[in-house]
Amino acid sequence: MQRIKEWCEYTDMRRLHNNHKVHKNRNLLLLALSALAVVAVMVGSAFAWTDFGQSRTNRFRGTVEADVTLHDEYDEETGDKDVFVENSGNSPIYVRIRLDEYMEIDSKSFIDTANIRRKDTWTPHTYDNTTVEDCEHFHEYYTWKMSGAQRSFVEGTPGLVYSRLGANGRVDTTPAGGKPTAVASSPIIMSKYLALKTLSESQLAIDEGLDAAMSAEDLIIWMSATTDGCWILDDTDTAENGGAWAYWSVALEAGQATNLLIDSVTRTGKEPSADWYYGIDVKLQAVTVSDFGKWNDSGYKITSDAEILIASWL
Repeated sequence: MQRIKEWCEYTDMRRLHNNHKVHKNRNLLLLALSALAVVAVMVGSAFAWTDFGQSRTNRFRGTVEADVTLHDEYDEETGDKDVFVENSGNSPIYVRIRLDEYMEIDSKSFIDTANIRRKDTWTPHTYDNTTVEDCEHFHEYYTWKMSGAQRSFVEGTPGLVYSRLGANGRVDTTPAGGKPTAVASSPIIMSKYLALKTLSESQLAIDEGLDAAMSAEDLIIWMSATTDGCWILDDTDTAENGGAWAYWSVALEAGQATNLLIDSVTRTGKEPSADWYYGIDVKLQAVTVSDFGKWNDSGYKITSDAEILIASWL
């Protein structure tokens, strides 16, 4: 009996000793992790999260078959971001895109009414500034390139959003089996397009041809917009009234793709003072020829000037 008692006391002492070692080791581990965290804070810079993976596609189907693929592709290392639209169906479609932005520094949004989790509160990129890439709120830290460039692409699956540039995550301008987008042409603002339209109509009315009505430069712009296609950026009213949409200027034929609405999004080099987040939400809407009214019914609007563009399609 005495031996059993001694054995129990010995076991209890061993257990206490082992528990002490476990607690001691755990405390040492916590101290080490705390030290590492302090070092990380001291060495690290402000945390940046750039999110260009936001996108939404509305496909409004009419009496004919229509489908569309949004290519919204980004390479974070190079800053290349290509946004363009492919007609994946068998009939002509008409497309428009809106680019909504959000930015916050130290969890404080640049726009008081904007919410990072509600993209319907993000701010539409507008085109009534010095350049089409410029915008009032966010471009102190990020700059866009919108040159209407051409590139090759591999046909996508209808309804999907492609978010990688090339098979290896890099821009691949000649992918295997690829074909070219629409030819390169610079985007123009809607007010410029309407001015050229007025010139062309007045000149045609007196049957003297376009050459006399426009400068050589304007003639090139006009022919590009009405023949090959370019992006027309609606600067004629506020985003609330349907401005801020970019329209592809002609019908997008089956199997064809627009040129690039955006070529790149890069940092300006100015560093925010604390952690920050920047995101772009790409909204694509595509309709068949009989369904332009759905652009108004979808919760957005068409400006009166965009109605003139649409009337020319009809």
